[in-house]
Amino acid sequence: MSTRLENNKVAARYAKALFESTSAAGEVDKVAGDLTVANELFEQVPTLQAFLANPAVSMDEKQRFLDEQFGKTVGPWVLRLLKLLVENQRIAIFSQLVEQFSACQLQQVNAAQAEVVSAIELEEELRNRIRKTLETTFGFSRVDIQNRVDPGLLGGVIIKLQDQVIDGSYIGRLEEMRKQFSKI
Repeated sequence: MSTRLENNKVAARYAKALFESTSAAGEVDKVAGDLTVANELFEQVPTLQAFLANPAVSMDEKQRFLDEQFGKTVGPWVLRLLKLLVENQRIAIFSQLVEQFSACQLQQVNAAQAEVVSAIELEEELRNRIRKTLETTFGFSRVDIQNRVDPGLLGGVIIKLQDQVIDGSYIGRLEEMRKQFSKI
């Protein structure tokens, strides 16, 4: 099993546990905001995770560092989570955990996040048509669209929704035709 896939499964377990705990306490939205703040800090300072994962740094130093750097910016849920991840040598999965937590939030309200890959930036009208089609087809109350531009796509779109990939790209269609012709 690939490390990314394994990390995603571990992140999903942590996220689900955090979501269930914070949901029972009525603090999901607060924790989601704190997760975003912490994740942005990790993105802005990439060496931060390396420091927290470094075995040469003592656990006490790491815990103190977390208290000093995150204690005033995030609430106790996220601070405890960060300390737990550091203790269990899982800090590298933090960004995946944030994604999984967000997915739990969306799932609670029967919503989903879709990534639409296109050769050019999609106009708002087309995004809305794709959104409505996905909501109707898959029965979601809401689908949030994130458009990613890939100039190598040539044309068409690739839609990634939960664990499904809908390949409507020209390259995908050409590849499908190649496979069909190879069977003849």
